Amino acid sequence: MPKKEPPEPLLKAAETLFSDPTERVDFVEAMMAGESREQAIIVLNDRIEIKAFPRHRRLKWQPEFVERIADDFRPSKHPLYEKGAYYSLDFSSVFSASAMLAIPREPVRILDMCSSPGGKAIFAYRAFEPEVLYCNESIRKRAGALIANLDRCKIERSRVWSADPSIYSKEFKETFDLVICDVPCSGQSLMAKGEDAHESFFPNEIDKNVGRQRRILGNAVRTVTPGGHMLYATCTFTTRENERVIEWFLKNHPAMEAVEVPHLAEFRSPLSAFPSYRLYPHQNLGAGAFVCLLKKKGEVLIEPLEHELPYLWRYGDEVLSKRPHQAEEEPIEEEKLPVELTARQIVRAATAKPKPEKRPRRPLGPRGRSGARQNKPPSGKRKRG
Repeated sequence: MPKKEPPEPLLKAAETLFSDPTERVDFVEAMMAGESREQAIIVLNDRIEIKAFPRHRRLKWQPEFVERIADDFRPSKHPLYEKGAYYSLDFSSVFSASAMLAIPREPVRILDMCSSPGGKAIFAYRAFEPEVLYCNESIRKRAGALIANLDRCKIERSRVWSADPSIYSKEFKETFDLVICDVPCSGQSLMAKGEDAHESFFPNEIDKNVGRQRRILGNAVRTVTPGGHMLYATCTFTTRENERVIEWFLKNHPAMEAVEVPHLAEFRSPLSAFPSYRLYPHQNLGAGAFVCLLKKKGEVLIEPLEHELPYLWRYGDEVLSKRPHQAEEEPIEEEKLPVELTARQIVRAATAKPKPEKRPRRPLGPRGRSGARQNKPPSGKRKRG
């Protein structure tokens, strides 16, 4: 079988990202190979059976509650998976989530603005055990999978809501001391996993996502308390969705600043003056990611909530535990469980628009409104005019 030629947009992207020709070649080859999968688990219940899982050596910056799992082992097939002892995800997601470990003061109230299927939120819960973990998913059909994961992994004090980011900016100003924005993006790293992602390099696809990302950040920043932090993350490589978005954000929000993440120093992006961090598929730690940790200037002040925030599900509410059998070749990255029946019903009930009331029809007299008899035509259809 002849070797596939790299698409021209991929080659142009490599020229933009790397000044070293050798690294360009390594990046393009890793993208074309489509084999960049490095699976990991977030350990939530440190059972002795988990210690027997085949794994790769630990990295010096790897979180102590994360394990890198060998490629030939399927964590989702083990009985402890259904018991919520761990959450499985791609190690690239661990890379970007780990930036929040550089926050000096453990967050008390956390908002994950684009949460489903829940990997970053579960990481934050395991790292900080906050008083409340708010998981928002504005795409309503994805909320069921998020609820299923939080329930299975026993993420206490978690809440799920499905609202547009603009609602948070208006109603919950300066409420959270950590806001996670794992934003929708063009998803160029999916090519490194073997998926057909050629369109992710098209300028119109990138432009569409840049608009979304700016809008999400612009709303999310209003929910951060003084002294609080924001985590911005994508799974794409273009600077327009990464460094350039952060440049725009810092220019328009002078109260925010990008902060160093010391344990990721070797991954610091050379494509910006501020600290941000990149992972590429040819580094053999997953398909790739971008992350930037931001801080709002000022002293941390967490005031008690005047009233409980709205939600459509909270931990402890009923969710059916039965799940259809998972396919052998399901993706190992951020797990995407099927939508639970009860979760779906919860989402529909909470988000359905009320039906407009029907106006009662005025009764007609014996000869109708016009005075003419209301005789039906032979065809059974009402006459026009």
